[in-house]
Order: sequence, then structure tokens, then C-alpha cells
Amino acid sequence: MPSACVYRASLHAVKHRPQPLLAWTARRFRTIAPFTAFPTPARPRLHASASCEAVSGWNTSSPSSAPPSHGFSSNGGSDPDTKESAAPFAGPPVYVKAPGRIVAVGDIHGDLNKAVSSLQLAGVLGRDEEGRALWTGADTTLVQLGDVLDRGDCEIGVLLLLRELDRQARLEQGAVWMLNGNHESLNVAGDFRYVTPGAFWECAVAAGISDAELERDPRAALRARWELYRPGGRMAVDLAANPTVLVVNDIVFAHGGLLPHHLVYGLERINAEVAAWMSGAKGGEPGAAAPLPPFLAMGDGSSIMWNRTYGREQFGHGDRQAMEEQLLSTLRALRARAMVVGHTPQTRGLNCECGGRVWRVDVGMSAGVLDADPAILELSAPDERGLVTATAKKAPGRWSAAAMRGAGLDDGVQVRRWSIGPLAQQEEGAGVGGGGADEPAPDAPLSRL
Repeated sequence: MPSACVYRASLHAVKHRPQPLLAWTARRFRTIAPFTAFPTPARPRLHASASCEAVSGWNTSSPSSAPPSHGFSSNGGSDPDTKESAAPFAGPPVYVKAPGRIVAVGDIHGDLNKAVSSLQLAGVLGRDEEGRALWTGADTTLVQLGDVLDRGDCEIGVLLLLRELDRQARLEQGAVWMLNGNHESLNVAGDFRYVTPGAFWECAVAAGISDAELERDPRAALRARWELYRPGGRMAVDLAANPTVLVVNDIVFAHGGLLPHHLVYGLERINAEVAAWMSGAKGGEPGAAAPLPPFLAMGDGSSIMWNRTYGREQFGHGDRQAMEEQLLSTLRALRARAMVVGHTPQTRGLNCECGGRVWRVDVGMSAGVLDADPAILELSAPDERGLVTATAKKAPGRWSAAAMRGAGLDDGVQVRRWSIGPLAQQEEGAGVGGGGADEPAPDAPLSRL
């Protein structure tokens, strides 16, 4: 089980339950039959408040005394001889095709209100006549950059909403992809230091724990979370379906960012090893131990999930050049056009670096981070010249839509566009630039209202 300090956090969670969460999720979880297979959630209802009443629930499996895996696999080096070696576990795909536009959404951190706002801003979320979540994005491919967990009270609600939208999107040749970020790996490893009281309570309700049981045993909230997120637990198995790295057409997505040595180890191998660890899968041989997470995926500050090389807003002498060299080397090796990353909250809003070759989409929108206005990145299909139009959109903030229209601000949604050519085209001198005289330079941020 996790450490004693996390037990104390769960005690705090039971004593300081957020009242709206307590009132709504308790009713939602306990009136819906448990899932027999995951994920098959009932379509969540969306109300104006978009709080955690949008969550469906399930019961966890029987308690397990298995300890969390805090270590890392010893084979996480970058030996060229191990490149793309076959993994015994079939992980999520690395390379996928998108027939339509691509939309990127940054870190959500348990904030269902901001998640709904982001999806509406992207034009992919509506409601049917009964108020249930409805995919409106046609063949759009939406990529959420990870870190749905921690710092917010409604983690499971966000996950269920995204899974339901993915189910609907697949019927229209669209898709919703969630990446695994460092906070997903922390929870599977049993590190709950960033879990809020409301999220502990959400897990307890999901596990079917009654108020009376929590009063008798406050640590039950912690045990419920461990049962959900331990390797092989129901939520961990669901997270195992998320890629660590995803390349959509020629756009690379990774929570912290890809570096050249990650490619040497093998992207398919990384996706497979993370998935095997989260799902608790064991090798085919009798008595085989459960796998450990690969170091290159989540081991240190240069790993895919923890890397902040591309997210820095201030660079020291020579640091920018070093960053650009690593970025261009990675993109060339993948024959990719650009990279999109999250992980590092951008205090100046959604922005790009290196002439539009790397996009930073974590704007800190969760109330548990910066409580910033949501922003999304939209990437078009290439035009006849091979150019992709990158459109950054920022939500109207805390003013009402009517007030924004009265001020002539088009509902307050700020929009900026850039054109991104193939990398080879830029190196031949064509470059990357804005779409017109009134457009900002490629590295300019989307300004705040």
C-alpha cells in the first residue's frame, strides 16, 4: 500500500468532502449498475454547471494486498542493438492517420468544467435532447496530452466523458486519444501526493463505500483509490490503452516531449512497456513477474513524461539552440512536421517555439493549477501546397458570451493562425510564417483577454 503520508491525506479527504461533489456523485455512482466490462459507461449527462454529476460509476474488484511498483525496468537504456525489439505485450499504436482536422487539448487535472469548455471550444461536444454528451466533431481527431489526473476533484468524470466521446467519434471516422502523462504514472505507482480530497472521495464512491463505512474506517478512501489505480486495477487497465507517444499523420504528440535517444530505444517498445506495466500483464512463462515501467518513459527529467526541454518559457545562453537541435533531430528522424507537448503550464498562454515546430498547449486551465481560460490548438489537413494551418483558440474567459458580443469581441474567442510547411521545405528556405500581414510572428503567444 502507499505510504503513511498518503493515508493522512485520505483522512483529510473524508473530513473535508466538497459538498457539491458529495451531493451529486454519491447519487450518480450508487444508482447505476456496476460495469461488467470496461469501458462501457452510460452516456453522461451534461448540465450547465458541468460538475461531477456527469460521472457514471462502477464497483472495484476485490481488495488486493499487492504492493505498488515504484521501481523502473533495468532495460531502459538507449542501446542501439535493442531498437524496436519485439515486446511480449501489444501496446497502443504509435502511428495513426487522421482523415480530418486534428485538435490538441492540454492538461486537464480533474477539472470537468474546463474540460467541457475546451471540448466545446474545439467544436466536438454538444448535447442531445436529453442532455447527454454528444460528439459533434465528425471526423475530427482529438488528442488530449495527458495529466487528466490529480489537482482536481473530478478525474473519473473527465475520463468517462472522453471515453464516451471516443466511442461516438469512431462511428464517424473520428477519434479521441488520451496520452499518459506523469500524473497518470504517479497514480499507478501508488504516489497520491497530488490527489485532492474530492478525488479521494470520488474513488470511495466509485468503490461503493458507504458514508457509514467511511466514518468507521477513513482509510477506506485510500484503499479504494489504490484498488482502482494499482497495476492491473480497473482504472490502470483503462489507462493502459492510452499511448505514451502518438504520431498523427506527421504531427508528434508526447506529454513532455520526445528526444533523440527515445527514438533509439523504440517508440512502439515504449508504448508497449508502459501499457504492460499499467495493466499488470505478466509474461507467458509460469511464475513470471509483473513488468516494471521503462525508465525512458517516466524515470527522470529527460523521460518522455517528465521532460521540460520544450516547455521552458525562458532560455539561458545557448539553451534555445540546444533545444532546437534536439527538436529538429527528432522531427527529421520521424519525418514529422511538428511536435505538440503539454506538461509545463504556460503562463503566457498557448504558444509555439522554433518557428512553429513545437507547440506548448498546457495553459494551466485547471482550477488546481493556474485556473487559466481554456485554449486549444487546431491543425488542418495539408493544403495543395503542403501547408498545415495551425489555429490557436482561446475561450472567452469569465465574461458572458452576450457581454463579449456587446463589446464586439465575437463571443470573446480569440483566434490566431499560422502556416506550417513540411520540415524539408523550411530547411530549403521556404520557412514558416503567419497567414497574413495582421498575423503575429510564429513564436508569439495567444494573448490573454
